[in-house]
Amino acid sequence: MPLFKDYLQQDLNIFFNPDEFGEVHKINGRDLTVIIDNERLMERTKKEFDGISIGELLYFVKASDYGERPTIGEAQKFDKRQMYVVDVRDSDGVYEIILSRNYGG
Repeated sequence: MPLFKDYLQQDLNIFFNPDEFGEVHKINGRDLTVIIDNERLMERTKKEFDGISIGELLYFVKASDYGERPTIGEAQKFDKRQMYVVDVRDSDGVYEIILSRNYGG
């Protein structure tokens, strides 16, 4: 009998499918399927940071695809743009990463 985690993994595979919500972007030289969600970025900015802009891009990526969790302040090349990690959350095997062109927002 499949476990709950098995069902969750199946859902992630559908969610990150490029034919559904996923988009392939080059991150640090590797093609990874991500989901960009700038509406979530605006929500978090309003709720958690008193409306102060904290980043320019928020994306989700499967932790198993990305590898080791990035650290705040780490440089990251997203497509051809040099950016910096402003915030990272890890939830059920998915990283939520906020990037900014300038470290510190």
